[in-house]
Amino acid sequence: MQQESIFIPLDNGKLHLKRIYQNEKGKPVFLLHGSIENGKIFYSNSLKGFAPYLAQKGFDVFVVDMQGRGLSTPTMSRKSKYGQVDVIKTDIPVCLQKIKELKGNVPIYGVAHSWGGVLMLAYMARFENNIKNLVLFGAKRRLTIRNVQYFKELFFGWKFLGTLLTPFYGYLPAKELKMGSDNEPRYHWKQINEWLGNNSKWIDNMDGYDYGKALAEKQLAPLLFLDGANDMLLGHTQDVKLLMSEVHHAQKDYWYLSKENGYKHNYGHVDMLTHKDAPDDYFYKIVNWMLAN
Repeated sequence: MQQESIFIPLDNGKLHLKRIYQNEKGKPVFLLHGSIENGKIFYSNSLKGFAPYLAQKGFDVFVVDMQGRGLSTPTMSRKSKYGQVDVIKTDIPVCLQKIKELKGNVPIYGVAHSWGGVLMLAYMARFENNIKNLVLFGAKRRLTIRNVQYFKELFFGWKFLGTLLTPFYGYLPAKELKMGSDNEPRYHWKQINEWLGNNSKWIDNMDGYDYGKALAEKQLAPLLFLDGANDMLLGHTQDVKLLMSEVHHAQKDYWYLSKENGYKHNYGHVDMLTHKDAPDDYFYKIVNWMLAN
């Protein structure tokens, strides 16, 4: 297994793109993490996880850390002004361009976790692209569930503490609060909240671009939505299916990862990517789907 860190220059810093591969000439796949995390949701220091698994199966794997996360620089501070709009318009396009420089003008497979799925769909709606297909782990745009977890994690943790702390820090200190594996930039946090509401429209708050309208009209590459039976909030089946319904023109497949459906476990929002049994349980099925679509 080979690995390297590629740093892509930006106006205010560098974007970290982790490359993992066994076959340098393998099919390229781009992985985008979600909120309050970084690219290491897909791989560990010992090269376990979905990204190394894809490399073992012959893919040439590229995992980004969004601006301010992981090894991307500069780190978050009170001066941080980047948000999810910058991911859609900058982070994703420059990473795909770098992959194109390394691999040539070939189709690129896509993978996203949680809110990363929303950002990937927004990018695909807005720009012409060469995404071959897209696998979405626990992706939702709206959050309609109201349960104990909602009031503890979202209402108090994300919204109340976010409102209180982001003006002081310039970001939500999710890592210090043990809410996630990385912090959340202030503008990213604010823009997410604008899209999370039950009846919220999917519109860019910077220039008014209507992603919802675009997704109602544009043909997208095949999509695979994965949803864990033990994901009771951040990727609840009700909200995953709501996101699916916003994409009107694409082949859409949906897998519910539950014991009832023959899987070894009822998977949750994070362990659907990190569980030790996931490779033998269903990672191989995902690879088969990617290669068949």
